[in-house]
Amino acid sequence: MLGAGKSFTVGSVLTQKTRYALRALLFLIEEGHGAAVRLQAIAESQKIPRKYLELIMLDLKAAGLVESVRGPKGGYRLTRHPSLMSFGEVVRALEGPIGLVPCASVNFYKRCDDCHDEATCAIRRVFMMVRDRSVDVLNSVTLEDGARWELRLEGRPGASGPGAADSNWQI
Repeated sequence: MLGAGKSFTVGSVLTQKTRYALRALLFLIEEGHGAAVRLQAIAESQKIPRKYLELIMLDLKAAGLVESVRGPKGGYRLTRHPSLMSFGEVVRALEGPIGLVPCASVNFYKRCDDCHDEATCAIRRVFMMVRDRSVDVLNSVTLEDGARWELRLEGRPGASGPGAADSNWQI
């Protein structure tokens, strides 16, 4: 059984929900520097519908990636330093299994209904290789890396060199 609301769809791509979640998390890093950021500020700057963003932030909160802060300086902030959060963790929290077919999943394995012999199945072998390489990349790129790339590409001041995205980081 997959986690709540998580299922396999062969040929699935990253959902808009996960792309919005990644954009919101990167914005928290780039603009928040560890401080809470108002939901409205995230929604407006990232062009994410506010009501949809509320639901996304609740999912991220349930996954332990963000926390909400009450009060006049309230909003959302990361629960850990962005160097300790990977793209893979975010994708897995919102999408579920990273494998494109159920028999290729490590955490959510399920035998394919039409499989004749898993041991010799070429389809399974190829998609296990795809899964392994995808997981390696997603787990090796941190949210801090992503924020650095965006800051450098936008040519923001102070964005070059190591540690640019976390120069004012406070948790």
